[in-house]
Amino acid sequence: MDFASLLKFAHVVAAVLWVGGGFTMIIAGMFMARHSSAETRIAVMRATTLLAPRLFIPSSVLTLATGVALLFVAGWGWQPFTVLGLIGVLFTAGFGATVIGPGCERAIKIAEDHGAEAALPQANRLYRLATMDYAVQFAIVFLMVIKPSWSDFAVFGGIGSIIALATLAALRPMPRIAA
Repeated sequence: MDFASLLKFAHVVAAVLWVGGGFTMIIAGMFMARHSSAETRIAVMRATTLLAPRLFIPSSVLTLATGVALLFVAGWGWQPFTVLGLIGVLFTAGFGATVIGPGCERAIKIAEDHGAEAALPQANRLYRLATMDYAVQFAIVFLMVIKPSWSDFAVFGGIGSIIALATLAALRPMPRIAA
């Protein structure tokens, strides 16, 4: 086994932990939204904030570092899947660090100060934004597997459409629930 294969293995394992772990938290949050109390939903958010510095951030950094190393070690260079994958990873890591993470901390603070029910609008918004973020992450995984060339316009159009639809779904106005 050569060094490039070891790097690729580390890259895939880190991506699986990052994407799979976050996706599990999103699914748990969505399931809890329908079947659990506000306190339980905030507990899932607390678990997410506990996992962020212990799992999500280290695995995202390892994914990025091994991916960049593979550009040179494996000789992949600046192909579409590497350029767009790098842009996607930087976006989603930055989005998590600047929007999702602080938003979770705000929701938990609201729950502590005013009760879990008061934090639910913030929690709902964050689950929707996380879903949009994961559309980008799944697009990155797709790019890494398919490895399209710059002339594969249909692939890029499809990926762009999926991300745009996920963004529109995440940003659509929340329905008001009559009290």
